[in-house]
Amino acid sequence: MVNISTAGIQPGALFAADGSKVSSGKAASDKGQTAPAGAGAVADDVVISTLAGRLSAAATATSATIRGYDHATLGAWVNDNTTDILYPLDAEHKAAAAKQVPQPNDAAAAKSAAAATAYVERKGPNPFAGLSREQLSAISNDDSGTFTINERRAAFMQAYQEEEAWRTQVVAQAMHEYNTTGKTTNFFKSVLAHYQALPQLEQSQYPANYASDLEDKIKLDFNYFNHAAGNGGPTPGSLADMLKNQDKKGLDLFDLLIR
Repeated sequence: MVNISTAGIQPGALFAADGSKVSSGKAASDKGQTAPAGAGAVADDVVISTLAGRLSAAATATSATIRGYDHATLGAWVNDNTTDILYPLDAEHKAAAAKQVPQPNDAAAAKSAAAATAYVERKGPNPFAGLSREQLSAISNDDSGTFTINERRAAFMQAYQEEEAWRTQVVAQAMHEYNTTGKTTNFFKSVLAHYQALPQLEQSQYPANYASDLEDKIKLDFNYFNHAAGNGGPTPGSLADMLKNQDKKGLDLFDLLIR
């Protein structure tokens, strides 16, 4: 059987709500600490026009920085950003991060930065819940000083948790598809559509041939039961062929697979 949990989806480290790396079990328990969509300082109180201006400034600075980067260079740059964002959560690093101020440091930006620090310290909800993935990417990858490191961390974690939620859902759908049809073609279609909707900076974390590889899998339309492409009949020796041609001895599936 195909390993649906990894086929077509890039693996990633598991993080707690504050961005610290954890085991899969702890990550699941920490998900309950995230804020509902739209909660937090940005959604509740920060003036949208001010946030829009900060997002525009960050995007402009990032565009200037990455101009001319190829896929590999861009991916490495984003990886470096992620390393900075996920700084160790010891007292020294947390204190240094909390001292950062956004530029410009107006009242709305300062409130957003304070809310992000509260989130990192697990004293409040994620202030960027409800923003689009493009906006979250613009914040998390901003190294111009427009957003503080804690704002960048909060944006990164919001995108990460949304990605994990999507993956859980799509894998469940893939298992149903496989169990009922023997295929994972619709799964690959969902993964491709999701990938194509991601911001360019997130796409840089995938192989350069990621989309074309998914397109090839979709065109193949492979049936794992028949061990054949498309809707062709069972290939000799396939699971479907063995089940079809089992003799009257009442062999069960285990017997068929090991004989």
